[in-house]
Amino acid sequence: MRILLVKSRSLASKVSGSTPPLGLMYLSAYVKRHLPVQTRILDLKFERDPRRGVADAVTSWRPDVVGLSALTAEAFMLHEAARIVRAADPTVPIVAGGPHATSDPADTLADGAVDVAVLGEGEQTFTELVRLIREQGPGWHADANLADVAGLAWRTARGEVRRSAPRPFLADLDSLPFPDWDAVDLTRFWNRPSMATVGVRPYMTMFTSRGCPYRCTYCHNLFGKRFRARSPENVVAEVQEIVRRYGPIDLEVLDDIANLKRERLDAILQGLLDRDLHPRISFPNGVRTDLLETGTIDLLTRVGAGEISIAVETASPRLQKLIRKNLDLERVRATIHHLAERRVFTRGFFMLGFPTETASEILATIRFAVRSPLHLALFFAVNPFKDTELAKTARGPEGCDDVSSARFEYFGAPFNQSDVPDEVFRQLYRYAYYRFYGDPFRVARILRDRPYLGDLPPRFKLFFTNITSFREVDETRVTTQDPDAW
Repeated sequence: MRILLVKSRSLASKVSGSTPPLGLMYLSAYVKRHLPVQTRILDLKFERDPRRGVADAVTSWRPDVVGLSALTAEAFMLHEAARIVRAADPTVPIVAGGPHATSDPADTLADGAVDVAVLGEGEQTFTELVRLIREQGPGWHADANLADVAGLAWRTARGEVRRSAPRPFLADLDSLPFPDWDAVDLTRFWNRPSMATVGVRPYMTMFTSRGCPYRCTYCHNLFGKRFRARSPENVVAEVQEIVRRYGPIDLEVLDDIANLKRERLDAILQGLLDRDLHPRISFPNGVRTDLLETGTIDLLTRVGAGEISIAVETASPRLQKLIRKNLDLERVRATIHHLAERRVFTRGFFMLGFPTETASEILATIRFAVRSPLHLALFFAVNPFKDTELAKTARGPEGCDDVSSARFEYFGAPFNQSDVPDEVFRQLYRYAYYRFYGDPFRVARILRDRPYLGDLPPRFKLFFTNITSFREVDETRVTTQDPDAW
């Protein structure tokens, strides 16, 4: 069997960085381990005309199954790709997965082109589904067949969205094969900004754990609320294999909370030191800052520290409780200073526009960032993503249910859940950026401590044109993209 895996991308996103489609790379490796299949990953990031790229892949390669993966902001292109696949081959099974399918299966299945959605972790569910398609033939999509595969959603003949039983999360992450690095041309990512902001350079992404036990109201439940971790030996073995194949390149760890168990993270770092492995390691998805100990920071600097992202969200103790983040803000301040003393390139994540947030609380968060020795700060308008607690009480410009998925952007999103009028909120949002980066001493520290400097001019250009802009993203007006212009 031939399986085409398509990574959807937003054609009009204000976010410049991207990383290899690690979820699809895990999926490819897993299904090939368990079934006699060929896989191909098509990343629409690198298609000048993504629609034509999808059509050409289907007509030339003739896959037996097509899998589509998307974030919510990429859902428009997922639907476009599904319609194109269906037009090119009316009989091929089309399967959607990833964060958007998990959080909003009804939207994923809305246009009829997608046959079935995989919810949550996809490796086992997708492999069982492919086996079902292989064994059952044209009748694979009967309700009774799909109901036997845990972790699926589909539309019945009556148009109702039906779900099979939830699939338990994979307990033993060491049982997973390493990602299918050969399925992606990694060098194409090495010539463009990544999820970290330390510069354009060769790097590899990896997960060392899945799941987070905290229950922040704005967060998805893609990997569950129980922390599941790979063993330090398994992680170090993967790094050894990466270095053997690609040389001493950087690593970006994409875990939700890599440092929940300090002893485990320390053992990984010590294992790298024991084997004389010194990849520059970044944590672009953020760490739990009030759990980050100085001993761990020291080990990281001995291995090689790239960028540490500090997810603060809000400096309001009241809002910390309301969103159930419950950070110890004093420990966060101390940790940021420890990182600054060691010249570890550090960026902070802050969210503005929580429900009931006041202007004084927004200003307190801005002051926290400005008075800190952070190198970078990113201020996000709070997005009420589907299937989160926040979404249940959210209000948007036209009501969140009527807002295009493409508008769930990281920067300048159209949502304002606070008690501050929209125009004042936008002024505060812009003020946060201009006030933070208007400090010449901070700029000097960025130039001193950033590992790579060559891509700073285009970064600053994107900053002023995208991050502080509230322009609306309208993918329906975009027909092609030109990667060479980025």
